[in-house]
Amino acid sequence: MSLIQIIDLGIEFGGEYILKDVNCTIEHNSRIGLIGANGSGKTTLIRLIQKELRPSSGMVVQAKQCKIAYLEQNPILNAKQSLLDYIESAREDIRDLKVKMNSLSNQLSHKEDEALHKQLSTTVERMHEMGAFEHENEIKYVLSSLGFAESVYSRSIGEFSGGEQTRICLAWLLLCPYDLLILDEPTNHLDIAMIRWLENYLSEHTKPYLVVSHDRVFLDKVTRSIYAIENTKLSITKGNFSSYYEARQIALLAEERQFERQQKLIAETNTFIQKNLGSQKTKQAQSRQKMLAKLELVDAPVSQKPFRLHLESAARSGNDVFRLHDVSFGIGESLLAETVDIEAHWQNRIAVIGPNGCGKSTLLCILLGEHEISSGDFYSGASLKVGYYDQHQNTLDDSLTVMQTLWNLVPAEPKGYVLSWLARFGFTGDDVEKTIPVLSGGEKSRLYLSVLIHERPNLLILDEPTNHLDIPMHDALLEALQDFEGTIIFVSHDRHFIKSLANKFWVFHPILEDGRILQTVSEPDLTAEEAIELAFTELDLPKKRKAEPRRKKRKINPWQLEQIEKEISVLQNEQNRNKQRRDEIHQKLSESSTYSDSARVIELNEEERLIEQRLVDIDEQVNSLEHEYLVLACED
Repeated sequence: MSLIQIIDLGIEFGGEYILKDVNCTIEHNSRIGLIGANGSGKTTLIRLIQKELRPSSGMVVQAKQCKIAYLEQNPILNAKQSLLDYIESAREDIRDLKVKMNSLSNQLSHKEDEALHKQLSTTVERMHEMGAFEHENEIKYVLSSLGFAESVYSRSIGEFSGGEQTRICLAWLLLCPYDLLILDEPTNHLDIAMIRWLENYLSEHTKPYLVVSHDRVFLDKVTRSIYAIENTKLSITKGNFSSYYEARQIALLAEERQFERQQKLIAETNTFIQKNLGSQKTKQAQSRQKMLAKLELVDAPVSQKPFRLHLESAARSGNDVFRLHDVSFGIGESLLAETVDIEAHWQNRIAVIGPNGCGKSTLLCILLGEHEISSGDFYSGASLKVGYYDQHQNTLDDSLTVMQTLWNLVPAEPKGYVLSWLARFGFTGDDVEKTIPVLSGGEKSRLYLSVLIHERPNLLILDEPTNHLDIPMHDALLEALQDFEGTIIFVSHDRHFIKSLANKFWVFHPILEDGRILQTVSEPDLTAEEAIELAFTELDLPKKRKAEPRRKKRKINPWQLEQIEKEISVLQNEQNRNKQRRDEIHQKLSESSTYSDSARVIELNEEERLIEQRLVDIDEQVNSLEHEYLVLACED
């Protein structure tokens, strides 16, 4: 049976449907990416799945005792609880056994007792069965992978930043028992190394999950199905985000052509009717009028890029924007970087890359004149008009509405001008009257961008500008930045964004074993991939390989090689047949009519699972045979 079955689901608020006629399932092997514009209903769907909301129509059928682990965007944790205490609470069963084991051990240290020995033995055996001792290593592995050293385990959760608390909550979820994992924007507070780790962790995981994300590289790595919400409807595409995006572009093109053909037919028919009514062809004109009245109109296709941003810059700056020579800097007594030699010139698009906590934001503060260097020379160019995007939006005034926030910048402009500008960033209707505290993360990011762009800077300094932005807004911002005539210096962990925008890289590169002191390097010929590897791959000297004893070559019978080739060919033919059948299943599962027969859905998903397993087996067999062939061929 499916873990979750959603049948003809709909929900409305104030008479307006947010979701309508939604049909889908979540299976035991599901790896789903849930996408859609901010406000499209993704979180609403998740709340319906968890039975937190009652649908207006349809139903959500959940398997008995289905335990869902859910990562919210802004989790609320007990500020006084220690990090380790909170993490250990993910497995209360193991923690209780551990407490019992320690208690029994303590009692036995004071007196010998056969019954206590027996209880201790039973408890230890039970802990082995539950993997309790391996669980301690798993805790250390997950926490260290998410940036938490053992030295901070005793700290209270309230001492950590909001982003760190989200990572703590993610660690808790990954360690707790569940049947379905739901992650809402899990990559927002992770650096690239952590994102890669999470990709591998999920890929090797056996439990099903649903991930809400706007990170297309992440979605490509971890998903096998894309559930997309658009205009209250849910569409299902088998494959990763790239598969979905390609299929969506083809579908949009087909919709546009169908719409244009129909509009052309309607225009030509109306012309014929107007020209021939009251003439000898009146009957034909009347017949065409009836035809138009019965015509089922094709809706105009909705563009995936509703936003069109244009970044106008003020008068250009000088050619030399920033120059740092032999600079060292840090926070307090903690040194973050030394011997920094970097330059920024007009129209550079510079990506600042490095792990969380290495000093990227501190470097931006130095460029903004808000942080002093420890030593060295720092030069700031002339005629700079700086626009700074703070990932925390700290400069937004919580007492103002969306409209007041922008109107304060241009008090002489009419209301219509302000509303028109805000509409470019998705704020329409009642949205403009919202106060800052009630805005979602995505809405705050859009408002902050609207203010920043309005100021017409010639230098943009951006700290995680794509956090909380949905894919349409992300693409609109990227396109606007690519066309921007000024200089851009930005921090980002979005690999697609970095590769699409940057033409230069400042990389925080570890030069000490403990990784605390970092050296910023700027190499003009670095590619985005090389810059990322330089920042996130630990340095290691190549190990000397032992010389292998030379072996005498032996003659190989060509028949042996021929037989291996035949085996490989048979396997590859089977592989092609399996892939073809998998594509047929994907097509069936993307059709909403399939979900009217739950037994058929289960059957198709099971067949897909067996095919995926067989494809893995075939790959292993082919790789083994190819290796055997090469070894024999080289010996011949």
